[in-house]
Amino acid sequence: MKPSHTAKRLLPALLALGFLLAPTSSTTAAVSASERGIVPIAQNGFGEHENAYAWSMGWFKGKLYVGTGRDVLCVEDQTTQFYDQNLNYYVANPQANVHCPLDPYHMNLRAEIWQYTPGSSAWRMVYRAPDTERNPTEPSKRVASDIGYRGMVNYTDPKGRQALYAAGLTADEYLPPLLQSHPPRILRSYDGVHWEDLKLPSVIVHFPYGNLRPMGFRSLVEWKGRLFVTATPDLTGDGALFEVTHPWSPHPGLVQVSPPNLDIFDVATFDGHLYVGCGNARTGYSVWETSGKGVEVGDLYAPYPFVFTPVVNGGSGRGGAMTSVVSMHVYRNALYVGASGWYNKNTNPRSELIRIYRNGQWNVVVGNPRRLEDGQMAYPLSGLEDGFGSLFNAHFWRMTAAGGGLYVGTNSWSYLLKANKGDAWLGDLVAGAAGYQLWATCDGEDWFAVTRNAFGHSEYDFGARTLQPGGPNGEDLYIGSANHAQGTTIIDDKEPICSSLINRTHTVAPPSALIADTVHKGTLLSWKPSPSAVRYEVLAAPEITATVYLQAPPTNPNGFQFDGALPIVSEPEAPDSVPVTLSLPGAFEQVGTTTNPYLLRASGHYVYQVVAENAAGEASTPSNIQVVPTPEPPATFSALAKALAGPGATVARAGSGSRLQRLLDAAQSAWNRGDHPAALLSLEKLQTAAGRGSEKSMLAERLERALMYTNVAGGQ
Repeated sequence: MKPSHTAKRLLPALLALGFLLAPTSSTTAAVSASERGIVPIAQNGFGEHENAYAWSMGWFKGKLYVGTGRDVLCVEDQTTQFYDQNLNYYVANPQANVHCPLDPYHMNLRAEIWQYTPGSSAWRMVYRAPDTERNPTEPSKRVASDIGYRGMVNYTDPKGRQALYAAGLTADEYLPPLLQSHPPRILRSYDGVHWEDLKLPSVIVHFPYGNLRPMGFRSLVEWKGRLFVTATPDLTGDGALFEVTHPWSPHPGLVQVSPPNLDIFDVATFDGHLYVGCGNARTGYSVWETSGKGVEVGDLYAPYPFVFTPVVNGGSGRGGAMTSVVSMHVYRNALYVGASGWYNKNTNPRSELIRIYRNGQWNVVVGNPRRLEDGQMAYPLSGLEDGFGSLFNAHFWRMTAAGGGLYVGTNSWSYLLKANKGDAWLGDLVAGAAGYQLWATCDGEDWFAVTRNAFGHSEYDFGARTLQPGGPNGEDLYIGSANHAQGTTIIDDKEPICSSLINRTHTVAPPSALIADTVHKGTLLSWKPSPSAVRYEVLAAPEITATVYLQAPPTNPNGFQFDGALPIVSEPEAPDSVPVTLSLPGAFEQVGTTTNPYLLRASGHYVYQVVAENAAGEASTPSNIQVVPTPEPPATFSALAKALAGPGATVARAGSGSRLQRLLDAAQSAWNRGDHPAALLSLEKLQTAAGRGSEKSMLAERLERALMYTNVAGGQ
């Protein structure tokens, strides 16, 4: 189908946002990204490809700080080799354009902290880890004190002194003799230039896999005027939560506050409480919360003083298929949790997103449908299944809020297919989609891809490892990549999607709340109108399927893979090779133009978006994405009645006791007697009463749309 005039004008923007999978030139992508305000401010690992990860990021006294991770893939491979000498896993060229020294102890692993002054384009290295210890395996060589800085946080002490703290990671896991003499460090700086390590005591981490010494620290968080950190015995990043007591003093302490039954991956504060995201390779991930109340004995805390209460258990209904929490962030009075399945049960990696409310209730935002223990089915509010519909997204690595929106950066293994010389056609297929993905929402339910190819900067930027808001009004978004081949890239997105729609006076607002629903006559697409729109163009990308063969990376002793672990592209005859069918969107084309906020399409496998156009011919950015077939069942009165009845109750027994049920009864009664406006009004009230964004509210909205366009769709 020939693209319309509007679609042609949209092409550069769509390319910049990564919506097309067709091959594109790097020049076109770079220019378009620059026009949209995407500016690389550091490249090639600050001049050293060994700076593979921007592993932490934070603001301090008006400047941006980035802590690097050195030669992360080589370190991961050497750690794997340490645990299983028969694997021969450490090699000189583990991936395309990735080079590790033949002797792993020749790696320069001195992690760095870089300082950026906005407006000056000036970077300054303000700290480099020293080589303080002799290598116990090769005494002629030295070992860096820190091979990465995995977390950063601002903390103000009781005297009002503000300092930046950085959590260090060591090579001690594959050099265990150093665990006692060379423990991990936490650095502190009061001016961002001069750094000192806290004189921390040696501790033991008590967690489900034993009582072990930590080899690193990961998540730093300030809560109720106190400083907390996760101490991790291994490179996977899981462990226990500790309080850093008196972190400003010459002799700070470390006290474990989490019980030994929790294997903690990430930490967040929400509604005055502390939340921890945990992993379990057998039963699935979980989320727990604490008010911080515990038993205090004098100036010392009793062992594991905090009482944690489970909020989500059993991989949110998916068990061992979803094994660990990876990221958490608060947005619009809810805690969003990104979780992953780490190659369990011979599958490729999966990622999902849930959100938790203050009352402990939660729902699925992105992910596959599942039946919960109470018998209820849970469907994704966004209409998007695992990985935002992309199996390339191994996990949702980081989240942040900026410019009124919530952003999720992914770890994507698409570049492995592009680099696979044995299947050139696969490389061509993903040519425009190699690199991390960045997704955003302006309301929590409607999601769209900001980029599917790391803004076209480099196919080797496989992970959006750090996301940090900034700028005068918090509208800039700084993105730090993971790139094994070339070193990390830092990008300044000066025009985040949600804020630009609010602040740009001549911009056409995009259509919102696009819903795709299966109806009698095919697929009904409907959306909330854009105020200045005179017409809408519906864009569709056909689903293209391809089968690839994958092997899972080696599993570590704790049952998990490394933070940046990716599948191994293999051949059908390779041992433990598993066929995986990928479903990829092709190029978007205009498939319909309408002045109405709806369009009926024939059934088929498509990815949809809608663009608004005003009388002057100005086009909006695309709406949220919907994938057809949808994961949800058709929206009907009976489906909504069943959802309102709750688990184990029949619709007949539900009665009309609840307000929601009374509103539904009123809507159905009005509809049956032909009073359609009254029926729609009752459903609108039901959505409000159920709580906007809840599963029941979203189902009621879908039913309202189906009824609103019943003549087009073929009846209810």
